[in-house]
Amino acid sequence: MSINPFTAFPIDIPKKYQEAIKKYCKTGEAREGKLEKWNPEFTPFERQIDFWFMAFLIAVNKELDPEKGVDTYTPITGEILSRDAKRADFMRLVVLGRTEDFNILADNKAIFNYCIGLANAGIPHLIQILDDEDDRPLWAILYELESLTKQ
Repeated sequence: MSINPFTAFPIDIPKKYQEAIKKYCKTGEAREGKLEKWNPEFTPFERQIDFWFMAFLIAVNKELDPEKGVDTYTPITGEILSRDAKRADFMRLVVLGRTEDFNILADNKAIFNYCIGLANAGIPHLIQILDDEDDRPLWAILYELESLTKQ
């Protein structure tokens, strides 16, 4: 079993995306009191970490450069990654593959910051996918994932 080296680090997300992210997540302040009406077709992510990780994956797939977040909020810490330790392992492998620098593996904060930057780069792409007026958000993201596997 893997150990999550990112437990104490905050997952900082630019505030300008906060409402859009909450719109597409089952949990989130914007949805409180509305969970009995939750419909995954319109709100495809259970948690903000799931949205964040999908944005990270999109950035990796599209080979986007990391973007520094400014004016951020912290919905959760990296402790959440302990629930699915494979995510933390994958993040480390992505950074190693992208930087080709084995020394970075000794600096968990540098790895995490790199991943935060990738997610920041992927967030607007994910929001654009989900905001597609011609499709429901769940189907839009599933079609995007299907197209990414065909490349």
